[in-house]
Amino acid sequence: MTAEPLLKIENQIPYATPIYWWIHVDDIPLDAVVKPSRQYERPFLAWETVRKIRNPFFDNGTGFEGYFVGFCQSSDEALARLLGLSQSILENICRLHRMDYTFKSRLMKTLTGEICDTKAMYEWSAQLGAALAQLRCNVRQNRRTETFQIETYYIVNRLPMIAYYQDDRTIEQRYMIGYCHAPGSRAHITFHSLKPSQQEAWLVAQLIGRFGHPLVRQYLRSAGA
Repeated sequence: MTAEPLLKIENQIPYATPIYWWIHVDDIPLDAVVKPSRQYERPFLAWETVRKIRNPFFDNGTGFEGYFVGFCQSSDEALARLLGLSQSILENICRLHRMDYTFKSRLMKTLTGEICDTKAMYEWSAQLGAALAQLRCNVRQNRRTETFQIETYYIVNRLPMIAYYQDDRTIEQRYMIGYCHAPGSRAHITFHSLKPSQQEAWLVAQLIGRFGHPLVRQYLRSAGA
């Protein structure tokens, strides 16, 4: 199997502000944070590879779609499954914080990056982990799903490590993603093309993956949130 040319991504890490100030105030070398975060790097790069290039259903996917291969036969089926998953996450949050309306507001503002609340970040990270654990249980039940995952990690295991550098009170990153096959015809989903009742769930599906970023996971682990 030969990988196609790689795509280089250069941007600011998710939730760079609290992570930068955590490192700066505690006077922690960036390398001392990056080194233990490497254990989370391959799953993140696999997620990004599916989200940005190797998505089987959408040209603006979320990262979840690799788990739907073999279970969904069309983009409409995949969208329904994706929205159902995100709606379950929202319902879990409502049950856990039924009377805490202020925290629920902080959760959504943290999701969209309007604020950076560490407690809310931890909650989203936990919800992402629970959703992925459930989806991973299905991988070995379908050969097509398992094959897609194997092919994705074949690509990811040959990618260089993420490079990080501090710049102007933030942390920037540079990483590569690649693919061996990109489907030709995929759907394009927009926020406003969905029903109002589906829009919040789509927002969750699109943004929750940032809580799987290696430095975000290391920050939450070290902060003891």
